[in-house]
Amino acid sequence: MLKILSLIALCAIPVAAEMQATLDYANPAQREAWLRHPVYGDASFDAFIHHPKNPVHRGKAPHEWPVNGSLFEDPVSLDWFLFVGHYRTGYRRDEQNPSRATVYRSRDKGAHWEDLGPVFPAEEHTFQGEQSPQWYAPDVTVTYADDRYHMSYDWATKSSTWDNAANPSADSNSGSAYAWAHRPQGPYHRIAHPIATTREQPLLEGKYKRIYASTILQRENDWLVLTLTDSGPNFGWAYLGMTAKAPEGPYSDPELLLYPERPGFHPPLMEFHPSFIHHGFIYAPATSVALNRNFQMLWRVPIEDAMNPDAWSIHQHGSIWHAAPVEHESYGIWGQTFSGFVDADGIFNVMYPSRDSHGNGTINTASRPWDTPYRKQGVFISAHEGPSFLRLNRGGTLQEIAVTAEVHGTVTLAWNIKSPVGPNRPTSNASLHPLMLTDYAGVQLNEKAWTLLTVNARGETQTIAQGDLGNSRPITCALSWNENEEARLNVHGDVVWSGPLPGNTAALGVLAAPFSNAYFEKFAVTGKSAPAQTTYLHTEALLGAAQTMAHWKEIKSKDFRYGIGVVSSAPHVQAKWNVIGATATLWAPRGPDYGTAGIYLDGVLLSKVNFHAPAPEASQPLYTIPDLGNIPHAITLQNPEGAIPIDTLDVVH
Repeated sequence: MLKILSLIALCAIPVAAEMQATLDYANPAQREAWLRHPVYGDASFDAFIHHPKNPVHRGKAPHEWPVNGSLFEDPVSLDWFLFVGHYRTGYRRDEQNPSRATVYRSRDKGAHWEDLGPVFPAEEHTFQGEQSPQWYAPDVTVTYADDRYHMSYDWATKSSTWDNAANPSADSNSGSAYAWAHRPQGPYHRIAHPIATTREQPLLEGKYKRIYASTILQRENDWLVLTLTDSGPNFGWAYLGMTAKAPEGPYSDPELLLYPERPGFHPPLMEFHPSFIHHGFIYAPATSVALNRNFQMLWRVPIEDAMNPDAWSIHQHGSIWHAAPVEHESYGIWGQTFSGFVDADGIFNVMYPSRDSHGNGTINTASRPWDTPYRKQGVFISAHEGPSFLRLNRGGTLQEIAVTAEVHGTVTLAWNIKSPVGPNRPTSNASLHPLMLTDYAGVQLNEKAWTLLTVNARGETQTIAQGDLGNSRPITCALSWNENEEARLNVHGDVVWSGPLPGNTAALGVLAAPFSNAYFEKFAVTGKSAPAQTTYLHTEALLGAAQTMAHWKEIKSKDFRYGIGVVSSAPHVQAKWNVIGATATLWAPRGPDYGTAGIYLDGVLLSKVNFHAPAPEASQPLYTIPDLGNIPHAITLQNPEGAIPIDTLDVVH
């Protein structure tokens, strides 16, 4: 196991006279019991082993952020090639030091790497129809076919700035392009015309414009380019596809394939690039661009059906990746996402970008057996620039908790969680809404001390007891309840506190402070189990639909359940919750200024919801959807007639 500045915490609680069910939530069989989310965090059971010689590359001035890349196995030599995208800090545009791509080679399956230098020659290249030369080209992917190495890459002109990135001027542009070479390391020959440009390809009524980060793949009768696009101030990321008879084009018009506004389940803030092929399927990894970047997804589609949006499915929803508690992975996966291939031995080899403790980018590698995505036992939970708060979808009455954990930083075992969930804002770098950090009880553990505490609905913390952990390792901590809700806490086998303490779980979970990491070998809970309820705030609905706040007005009023909500201020808006549960109930206030909206389940209209009333009415249940089956669903409000308020959605698991 990787070396960890760790706390080994063993919580073992005596069993009361009445035997009750015990579930170990650190067992992969219970992975669907965790509420995983792009903003709140991920409980991962993944089996990846991070290479002990990481990082392969560490950023330094003037390219402090090498935070994108792709990994390619040459089918001819079987050498590995790692293409690294280099940026300035903050992705800033710099004519003197433009973002660029370089290539590394390994002749021994990643044990050693040699830097082969830039991918493209130094001389300028100007595309047909452009006034300004290609200047920025950081992100590349390569495939081999017909005795050539085919590359797709993103680019921006010298005159391109972030101010005109989504709305290019006459002399600025960006997009996706093609190049080829006789060797995987190049030199690569750029052709005269691009695959697609930002100026020419607005999608979804102009919402998605900027095109970047492409993957090129050969199919049976044509070539496919999958390209990332974003919606600027709406903070939605989408994957689009284009095809051509030849790799150099001309390519068909782009078509949206995966995007948050689609009718089905699609968690927000997921940024793609690059994709790979295995056994007839295209796999598209995606990483959350929330503040705490520790959530990943893996989509897939039969390669010949890739241009059919309905053919895409979720292969893994979270529980794909863990960040090791090492200095060069301080920010989790940071950049695009992981990238890789499955070799002849069935090993899934990947590169992944991160950032070190100084904020500079790092490029790293890891591997696992493709057919063994999960560990036999144990779950990882981490927090990076923002905190994580992972919940279980079971509640009830606690009798015992038993955990064995390695901890770096500060984590809290929380129960009796009654707060709602939601992002603090519907944008990239979203973090936990302040309300999420209220209304729970917990045992906080760090590398020096334990603290027993409660946090009320106003976010005020009361410390019940605390003490030093000393130098003994492993550290044992025992907390138990009797039938009168009296609790007892043991540390190192000694009773250090006893007294009244609520044991009604409401919901159970783990809170990780920023830049903290925990590995639970065991997380066993005994008690009278019952379904938990998750209450989603209005911010979740806006983030899920990639909605800009320019179309909504935030309202602070006691008519909303938690004193805050939003009301639409523009036509054709929508709200969307991506949920997994058994039932869902929509809450909202009603009043004379509100109209109606359709409520949809996975794109199918269920009913009209009437938010209108002659006089203001406090938030109340307006519509319940039963029998959701605890599988992924999208619940959407759209096509409003007049203004509509968005409050909360209750999901019972």
